[in-house]
Amino acid sequence: MLRETLEQLFEFVAQHIPSEQIMMAKKEYQKTTGEIYEDDKSYNSRMALFLEWYLLDQYEPGTRQTVLENIIEDNSFSWTPDRLESYKDVSKNIQALFEIKKVRDNSVTVLDLFTDEKYQIEEEDSKLAFRKNDIFQGRIVPHNDKYFFTGYFCFHPNKTQLYIKGEAKKFYLLQRSWKKELTKLEKESSKIQKLYLKNAVSIEKIKTKIERTDSGTKRDKLTGKLLGLEEDKIKIEASSQQTGKEIGHLKPEKMKIEGRRLISELINKLAYMNLKWERSRQIDVSDIYRN
Repeated sequence: MLRETLEQLFEFVAQHIPSEQIMMAKKEYQKTTGEIYEDDKSYNSRMALFLEWYLLDQYEPGTRQTVLENIIEDNSFSWTPDRLESYKDVSKNIQALFEIKKVRDNSVTVLDLFTDEKYQIEEEDSKLAFRKNDIFQGRIVPHNDKYFFTGYFCFHPNKTQLYIKGEAKKFYLLQRSWKKELTKLEKESSKIQKLYLKNAVSIEKIKTKIERTDSGTKRDKLTGKLLGLEEDKIKIEASSQQTGKEIGHLKPEKMKIEGRRLISELINKLAYMNLKWERSRQIDVSDIYRN
């Protein structure tokens, strides 16, 4: 079912996106993954991985939407609800370096090396395709509260596991620092909101007292206090806006867009190393998988 959905999307790209645009994207992709040729053993799977990258990792210029998200938006009124739902599921994909932790007859449990999260993936004949401790590039897609592979992988040799895990951990630590920063900003935002509410209550109380005061001296003192509270309000609002901007930049710009870019760059770099290893078995794999 998922494979058919992807094939439909690949066909849509072939029919509706100019070939020149696809070729430019392919050249960009091959800067990090290496140029592929038809006589490469993994040619078909690598072409599918390129199309996945183009649809799911590339952002339309000047937007926060991937190519697929943009396609979905442009066709939201012409496609059936079921078709839209299937494509939206694909747009929510998780690309990662996965390690197989458990293999069952019709499912596998994998560990996402970038987030340290585990997923149980529905996969028929999984024992034929996977072995425990395998590390590979892949994507999983959520659908009806279950997870499925897109079906296109790049498996890495066992001897490279230490290197790959070390590279993945760098992103894991970076992502954790982003989450800590976000938590700090959200706490600050909550604190500011409490100050804003407290300030608003105080302003209303002072206004009420001013309305009920006949004494000119007392009214002047209350008016001075009101002016101070209103100045505080302006500062609180400015602080709230600044914190909101920082959160708004961190969540979509860093944690989503920048995070996806960094994952994609590492995965593509490893795919190129894998291609070199595939073409030349005379070189020790440790001489290829290294910085």
